[in-house]
Amino acid sequence: MEIVGWAGFALTQIFYIPQIIKIVRSHDISGLALPSWFILTIALLCYLIYSVWRHDLVFTVGNAAGMVQSLSMIVLLMRYGKSQVVKAKVS
Repeated sequence: MEIVGWAGFALTQIFYIPQIIKIVRSHDISGLALPSWFILTIALLCYLIYSVWRHDLVFTVGNAAGMVQSLSMIVLLMRYGKSQVVKAKVS
């Protein structure tokens, strides 16, 4: 059954990649909500604390990696969100 957990971990990490690549290439964050990413990051932090407490390696690794990727999304949203506000004011 542990293989199912690792498969879920791998698929979850793959989930983030297309969105991150799209944002880095286009700098377009339209349609993405920063508060949602904050909520997801806090949820992953809660899961991470719980999985460490339970000594569950699959969920600890998965939640830690998910937090890194969610924080990356927050950084990108904040970075490119500011540039879109500047562009809107200039136009």
